Amino acid sequence: MKSQKYLLALILFAASIAPRLAELDSFVAVDEPAWLTRGGNFYYALAQREFQNTVYEYHPSVINMWYVATAMIVYFPEYRGLGQGYFDVDKNTFDPFLLEHGKTPLTLLHISRIFQVIVISLFILLIFHFLSRLVGEKKAFFIAAFLSVAPYFLGHSRLLSHEAMVATFSLASIFGMMAYLESERKWFYLPLSAAAAALAQLTKSSAMAMFPVIGLMLVVAVFEKSKERGFWSALLNYLKIFGIWLAVMVLVYFIVWPGMWVAPGKMLYEVYGNAFSYAFQGSRLQVTQELQPSNFSIDSVGSTASMYTRFIFESGTVVTWAGVTLALASLFLRGKKSPAPLEKKIFAYLFIAAVMFVLMFSVARGLNYRHYVMTSHVSVSVIGALGWAIWIEWLVGKWESRKKLEVGSVMGRRIQVWGAALLIVIQFAEGAAFYPYYYTYYNPIVAALMETPPASNYGEGIELAAAYLAQKPDSASLAVFSYRGRGPFSYFFPGETIILNPVYMDEPGMPTVFERLGRSDYMVVTDTLEFRSEGTRRFMRALRATPPEYSILLKGVSPIHIYRVADLPPSFYEMLSK
Repeated sequence: MKSQKYLLALILFAASIAPRLAELDSFVAVDEPAWLTRGGNFYYALAQREFQNTVYEYHPSVINMWYVATAMIVYFPEYRGLGQGYFDVDKNTFDPFLLEHGKTPLTLLHISRIFQVIVISLFILLIFHFLSRLVGEKKAFFIAAFLSVAPYFLGHSRLLSHEAMVATFSLASIFGMMAYLESERKWFYLPLSAAAAALAQLTKSSAMAMFPVIGLMLVVAVFEKSKERGFWSALLNYLKIFGIWLAVMVLVYFIVWPGMWVAPGKMLYEVYGNAFSYAFQGSRLQVTQELQPSNFSIDSVGSTASMYTRFIFESGTVVTWAGVTLALASLFLRGKKSPAPLEKKIFAYLFIAAVMFVLMFSVARGLNYRHYVMTSHVSVSVIGALGWAIWIEWLVGKWESRKKLEVGSVMGRRIQVWGAALLIVIQFAEGAAFYPYYYTYYNPIVAALMETPPASNYGEGIELAAAYLAQKPDSASLAVFSYRGRGPFSYFFPGETIILNPVYMDEPGMPTVFERLGRSDYMVVTDTLEFRSEGTRRFMRALRATPPEYSILLKGVSPIHIYRVADLPPSFYEMLSK
């Protein structure tokens, strides 16, 4: 049986890593250049032994920065000794520094992404192992594979960002604790669960939303075991288990983050002080100066929770929601149709995890993006996969009974395998039209009901505008005024990239816009720019009178337009200068 599990693990790893590595250097998301700068600063701080400088506000993004630092060791190790100091994340000075030394930001990003993809794929294997102790190897394989190719999760796991990692680490921690409590009491399950929780926290502080699920598991275990050994004995036993779990989590948190070695108070204040300030006061501590409970507000929780719930529906595939429907239906059935007790617990714990992350970000004030609740999304995907697995098993058993075959017959097993394989293929195929930006996926049924499909605007497709302009004669001498310019455009264009920052359009008379247009040969914008502010709305409306030279239309992405600056009429400037 071990050989079968090893084979399944090998197939799962290949199925997880292959679609994540495909054309991994073919596009850039708008936030990734900043993470390269932060990672470069992290690497420099490590080399200079200035560990107190390995902090980045409330995220704390330590795992992201480790990926970049490791990529630096592979690609540009001498960076640590060049004496350049620390780069300002908000200024485009890091990329030119790399280019001056014969290194490209795109290559550094590609290597960093590879490390992240490997880690996520390995944690998918860990999730498979924990699930195999709870629901069996075959169901566990199907669930892990189904989750792995969920388009929205797959897409984000190809980006150098937080959300896919938080979701993966959180699931691994939840299932690790569950496997320890409900299955074999193998000693290493507990520290693995705790280590995964620490990595989730080191990635983004909002991962604390998983703690109530861990707490609930322990409370349930106390009441279940109290029937055998008495309440107080059970309580003391599980308090000990929680103490070990918490101690290991703190230890891993301390070990992995060098800043904790020298200034733990500063690190924790920067992370959690900023997190609470941003969540309840709408700004970081550098703006609010201190936490003031009188300024805390949760007035918009209901509407924000509704919005995040819609996001989860939008980003879940049709086959996932069909599986969730089956999972819900199974809870009302009896006998062999009903899920096993452990399967019911998985449904309950993952549902609570999904709700907790929605509530976490519903309470928080500030920006609201649908990828913030990625853990809710993957929890729903696992519920859908388990729903399908339960019904396939029951339907095959029903068919075997009618055919008077033994339960678990060869033909029955083949039907289960092919049925599961078909569902995994459908899950992946639903997102294929969005390749390579799988994270722009939206559910077609939900989009039809909402009448307007969501249009992503994180820089996807901008590299196609760069490729189009790169084919121009003497493209290296061209200057392009580009929205989402740093990274998504500049990493792929041989000429000069002039950054189009939307705040320029809120200036009276737009002098910065006019000055930069005057230095540019072409301009690249997307339709969603119109909705940033009143200034961007005026700009885009004035632009409508001029047909673009070229437009790029991609599924799930805001339309991208390329304008030749010389084609803009005087009336365009007159409308904006008023």
